[in-house]
Amino acid sequence: MTAHILLIEDDLELARLVEDFLQHEGFQISQCGNALTAKKLLLAQAFDLIVCDVMLPGSNGFDLVRQIRQQFKGPILFMTAQTSVAAQLEGLQLGAQDYLLKPLDPRILLAKIRIFLSEAHSAVSSGDMLQQGNLLIDQKAASVSVAGQEINLTGSELQLLICLISNYPVVVSRERLFREQLGREYDGADRTFDGRASRLRRKLQAVDPHWNIRNIWGKGYCISYHSTEAEPA
Repeated sequence: MTAHILLIEDDLELARLVEDFLQHEGFQISQCGNALTAKKLLLAQAFDLIVCDVMLPGSNGFDLVRQIRQQFKGPILFMTAQTSVAAQLEGLQLGAQDYLLKPLDPRILLAKIRIFLSEAHSAVSSGDMLQQGNLLIDQKAASVSVAGQEINLTGSELQLLICLISNYPVVVSRERLFREQLGREYDGADRTFDGRASRLRRKLQAVDPHWNIRNIWGKGYCISYHSTEAEPA
């Protein structure tokens, strides 16, 4: 099936170049130049990935992503000339998969798109079941198994695991976890999720050491199936 990409870019010349390049590579592209039209397109059509500029007329790209992130669960890539570290961190903390700086070689954009659309990087969800590799979560039964072996998790560990697997292999920010799972803002010092991530990591690796939960400094947490080395708590 052809992946459908929403390109949100108000520079019409750049938008045409990117659209033509990606269409030549086999993608279906819908393009618009502002947040209002983007929201209308998202309501009317299904998209697999979004490429979004930050400096848009009216509502900017950051505000747009804040508004749509709960309804759109696919990958989002910012592509912008906003090069400050603060802007890059803001984009990533909003849940974007990557922050690409203009001018950008379209081959780099293509490589990023293929990475984040890869079937190997997406969890398979069916009703109450959530699966990634040999890890299976039955959300209705609140049970988790790895390689067919059930593991016992606390309610808070299960909640964290569901969030990480649902966003696999993307980093989930501490700010998001505190808001969604604790109902309060992250104060910059609270290490609650460090402990939860560490305990969850040990339980997963006791069955399959290839599973890892990484604490990414300054960003948050992600789950991966790459390294056999456990991260320090």
